[in-house]
Amino acid sequence: MGKQPEKKTASTSDKLFVFGLDEEGKPRGARFPEFNEKVASAAAQMKLATVHPASPAVTEIGMKLPVGRLYASGKAFVPPIRRDLLGKLKAALDMPGDGSKVQQPAPAPSPEKAKAGGVVAAGLPRTWESIAVGQLVLVEDDDPGFGWWPCLVTKREDQVLTLQLRDYPDKGTYVRHIAQVGLVNPGPK
Repeated sequence: MGKQPEKKTASTSDKLFVFGLDEEGKPRGARFPEFNEKVASAAAQMKLATVHPASPAVTEIGMKLPVGRLYASGKAFVPPIRRDLLGKLKAALDMPGDGSKVQQPAPAPSPEKAKAGGVVAAGLPRTWESIAVGQLVLVEDDDPGFGWWPCLVTKREDQVLTLQLRDYPDKGTYVRHIAQVGLVNPGPK
């Protein structure tokens, strides 16, 4: 019987996963053998999220991502992926007790956000009347068939809400009546 090699290999939990929508709204994603600050920096410039360490659920789906590349210039290659794979990754991240550490890109704050001191998700409203600034709601896209998107409330004037996409804050704002937004189930009281 031969001796086991002492070569250290990265386990699947050491992997770095990068994914999201690029500036053109196309899904991209890649996996890297281990955490690398240059990859994380390049992902932030591309406005993509990085996940390290990942939970077993995220790792299982993330292993379906193509292998990414880091060039000597510091640029990362993150290839296009199927939209349904991106959706599965996001759903796995939203599972209770996930344990994954997600690093969202830090976009330049909008002037409105800078004045407000930044908007953070402050919970989930239980009723339409209780929706407040900083809370998360769902909004249907302006184009039919593009689905519902998680948005943060940035302003409320009586029953009219100004909203910003949670995952893509640089993609503009929505203005909706409270009856036009969906509530996320906040769970038991």
